[in-house]
Amino acid sequence: STEELKEYFSQFGSVQRCQLPFDKDTGFHKRYCWIKFSTQQDVQNVFQKDSHILEGAKLVLKQQPHRRHNQRKNQSE
Repeated sequence: STEELKEYFSQFGSVQRCQLPFDKDTGFHKRYCWIKFSTQQDVQNVFQKDSHILEGAKLVLKQQPHRRHNQRKNQSE
């Protein structure tokens, strides 16, 4: 669940947001989630650990490039 993920990742730093999308048809989660940390150092802490296992499942982590809202191009240009 979202709370279990948030609790697990909070050992590496301050978790700002945890999103675990669910499939409306099956009711099961879609086997991926997004974790947003407060600082870049928190993110680095996560990737310093070799592997992450939650409830017997090995997690595969990918870092999404950091984007800021003011860096997005204006679509009307």
